[in-house]
Amino acid sequence: MSKPATESTLCKVNRILGISDSYEAPAKMMELLLGDSRNRRMIFHVFLEQFEYDLSYEWFYNYFQDEHADRKNNKQDFTPVCVSNLISEMLNCKPRDDSYTIIEEPAAGTGSTIIAHWHKSFRSCRFPWDYRPDDYLYRLTELSSKTVPFLLFNVMIRGMNAIVIHGNSLTKEIEAAYWIYNEENNPMGFSDIYIIPKERYDFITGDVQMKNENKRKKLTLNLDDLLDF
Repeated sequence: MSKPATESTLCKVNRILGISDSYEAPAKMMELLLGDSRNRRMIFHVFLEQFEYDLSYEWFYNYFQDEHADRKNNKQDFTPVCVSNLISEMLNCKPRDDSYTIIEEPAAGTGSTIIAHWHKSFRSCRFPWDYRPDDYLYRLTELSSKTVPFLLFNVMIRGMNAIVIHGNSLTKEIEAAYWIYNEENNPMGFSDIYIIPKERYDFITGDVQMKNENKRKKLTLNLDDLLDF
């Protein structure tokens, strides 16, 4: 069941972002994510404290549903937490020994469904430090420019590895793409963000799995291919 949205929750998000109106939130969030990494991590810690360190659900569901859902043009509604949890329980996406598991979400929204999967995988470990972020690679597509910054935030604050595509899943048109990477493979850490150059878009729309000695090396090589290092 979704956690209730109250006016104080809306004010809380706006206050942390330093804005007076929620329409400013997407641009401000994107500025934060692409800006100074130390400031970004500080804001992440503020959000964690304000939301009681509970990463099991998508914090912005009601905030976004009420303020930014584009029902008229994009028929956009966001997946309730209870539905995301149900989908996660129905899927059995376990990591493989020789590689990482790719989780595809062609209409990711703010990330409710993949958060449910991440939380299920995390809590399946006996100890928190047994969880390995590099066991999974999330490939997420979202059409709305208002939604993408919050999707990126949700992936990064949970330390996931992901390719996030701002584009159309049906036509394969891409506005922008981002590589989200937990370089230290730290289950309690944050991920960094890299902008994927346009000349690498053909790579992210194809099969991203690669054959190498171990899954960690595979993710590193994917990073090299995506960013043309």
